[in-house]
Amino acid sequence: MKLNLIILLFLFFQVSIAQFTNTDVVAKIKTETVNGTISVICIATNTTEVYKSLRYSVTAFKTDANNIVTKNDQEGRFTLEANESKELSRGIVNITQKDKLAVLLLIYEEDKVIGKYRIGFNEEEHQNNKKEEEESSDDGIILRGIVVEETKTKPGRDFYEFFYSTYTLAQINGDKVVGVFEKLSFGRSTIIQVKIEDNVIHEFIGKPDLEYLEQMSKVAIRKVYKYFKDLKKQKDDIFQY
Repeated sequence: MKLNLIILLFLFFQVSIAQFTNTDVVAKIKTETVNGTISVICIATNTTEVYKSLRYSVTAFKTDANNIVTKNDQEGRFTLEANESKELSRGIVNITQKDKLAVLLLIYEEDKVIGKYRIGFNEEEHQNNKKEEEESSDDGIILRGIVVEETKTKPGRDFYEFFYSTYTLAQINGDKVVGVFEKLSFGRSTIIQVKIEDNVIHEFIGKPDLEYLEQMSKVAIRKVYKYFKDLKKQKDDIFQY
């Protein structure tokens, strides 16, 4: 009886963790594999309108052909503005076909786990993760995450590069085309716009200042992320209704 109670409590804890992680802050691991070398990129996204002060831990377990396990840990503190995505860490791992690798990303608010993501290589769970991600897309749209550019000046093209790289890293993967446009303004200045369909999401005066353009790209990304998040919520509300 006592053992059954312990098992039930453990299962309840597992279900509770599953329900309350990746809600306000979403953990994600992006990987790129080239010739047996795996680049592991850990990303966090704040889905709320509230500033967050958080910490993260990344743990990698590698098991070789002789069943010898090596473990590497990394942790740190970070902050997220409302609707901001941020790269937390990036590392490179070399594995063979006989090696198994598991990487676990945990995001903490104070001492509570609010985001987690696990990915595995050369093990069944990696395939299951891929299958879940494929099955989670139910909108029937083939072309996603498209960003088009119509700029006229070097600052416009520089902004586009900042914006597109961040958009790709954040894996926003919106189901509508996002456009970066530039139009002439007074004198020699231009206005740079980020639009989704006919909606201007963000606009500002173009300047040949890379730091300024990078900051504007971060602001635009947060607004674009919020746009798609609100759009999804509207669709979900209509469906439930």
